[in-house]
Amino acid sequence: MRKHIAAFVLATAAFSGAMAQTDSTETQNTQTTVKALFEYPVAPDNVGGLPEKSDWLVEHFWDNFNPKKLKSVDQAALNHAFEVFITPMQWADKEKTYDSVDRLISSAQKNPAILLQLTKAAEEKLYGPNASMWIDEIYIKFLDALLKNKKLKEIHKTRYRFQHSRLASSMIGADAPSFSFTKPDGSPGFFEPTGNYTLIEFGDPDCYDCMMAKLKLDTDSSISDLMKTGRLNVCFFTTETDEGWKEKLADYPDKWTVGATDTADEVYDLRLTPAFYIIGPDKKIKAKNIPVDHAISLVKKLSSGK
Repeated sequence: MRKHIAAFVLATAAFSGAMAQTDSTETQNTQTTVKALFEYPVAPDNVGGLPEKSDWLVEHFWDNFNPKKLKSVDQAALNHAFEVFITPMQWADKEKTYDSVDRLISSAQKNPAILLQLTKAAEEKLYGPNASMWIDEIYIKFLDALLKNKKLKEIHKTRYRFQHSRLASSMIGADAPSFSFTKPDGSPGFFEPTGNYTLIEFGDPDCYDCMMAKLKLDTDSSISDLMKTGRLNVCFFTTETDEGWKEKLADYPDKWTVGATDTADEVYDLRLTPAFYIIGPDKKIKAKNIPVDHAISLVKKLSSGK
């Protein structure tokens, strides 16, 4: 999950009752004002601290929104409402959050146009590159509902079907998928989880962040010790298979598993470059799409059993 400082600002404003019902954004010296779809709720003063207020807002945010009476809505306004809705999820009870999302989706099931718009808002705010945070467990609920809706044409589902396939196979807690790859010497390889921890980096050897990640992993003494004692495997796979990739991987550490793959992105969610995954001895995904420093810290913690 990625978080921006703006998310906390939104939450604080909503809790205090100072949340404006319009959102102004300035781009290339032009200002666009988005009018709110409805009056956003404000948690009552007698509701306790941040977690309690977050629970209340998550549960009551859509009380004034009735999809059954709408043909369509302004997408920008819906995106803004969705941004405000998801902000308190950072502190709200998980089950209450899931229940609120389920109720929202259920209310839109018989209105495919609104369901499609809600899914677009969820994609913008929970999945896309400009999302305030990534919450796959929430976003996939919208994908499930949209793909099951028989009133929506296939043309509206194609992109979301691909997203759903990648997310479903690479959620935290899911069995890590296997995939084929090509080794730098040209021989075929096949990745499948082993019985110890595995840290995978999917990246491009030419990208600066990938180079820095390689340096940090290769010079970390704790990572080296974990590999020497057989408690950790480190892998680097590039999805760039243009001519010259073999030479670019020639200087990667000998103890790493490295190669090129054009199939991994079909079963792994690779929204970042580099994209890191941690897989446990039980062959399940423990973490995904996290920065290299977080990946190093987490794999040390997990492998130590603490």
